[in-house]
Amino acid sequence: MNFASKSIAFLAFAAYLTSCSTAPSGQQVQSGNATNIDSTKAAAAKTLNVDVAASKIEWLGTKTGGQHNGDLKVKSGTVKVEGGKIVGGSFVLDMTTINVLDLTGKDKDGLEGHLKNGDFFEVEKHPEGKFDIAEVKEGSVDSTAKFTVTGNLTLKGVTKSVSIPANLTVSDAGITATTPQFTINREDWGITYQSTMKNVVLNSQMGIKITLSAK
Repeated sequence: MNFASKSIAFLAFAAYLTSCSTAPSGQQVQSGNATNIDSTKAAAAKTLNVDVAASKIEWLGTKTGGQHNGDLKVKSGTVKVEGGKIVGGSFVLDMTTINVLDLTGKDKDGLEGHLKNGDFFEVEKHPEGKFDIAEVKEGSVDSTAKFTVTGNLTLKGVTKSVSIPANLTVSDAGITATTPQFTINREDWGITYQSTMKNVVLNSQMGIKITLSAK
């Protein structure tokens, strides 16, 4: 086989592998420049504290021939409520709690260590992530959600604006918020696997589901 034939064969094989690395299901959320959040708008609103025991972030990553899923904990947070509506707030993600759910033993420990090191989230330098709420609107592109929450997501020291689908319940007892699975491009936050095969083996879209409770 000559060089040209080998090159064509390699490109065909790479295309095949890429096609096998299907992105997680859900609305693909686009990131943009960080949005300005006017904190004075929510200054007079009622402040609810996030119930960290009842809140979590679930994640899903896909790769050629498989996938891995897990979760991480919410460290702290507040939600601002006024007139029965969410008008602001923020919550902090504890990136040191990245947890793999579909593996056990050494495989689990190995993947968790890999996700926490410089190849991905680099938690030693960036132990926290954060989401600041800028605006909540009724309606969503995702047919399974009733609201769209726009805010700034900070991961690995990089802040980007996102608008995510959500279902929200506000009552005298507090608030509950859940999202259907949506995806973000982790590379927009500099979360990039340092490998020559990174775009073939791993899909850059990462599935996210959020469960948040505050009272």
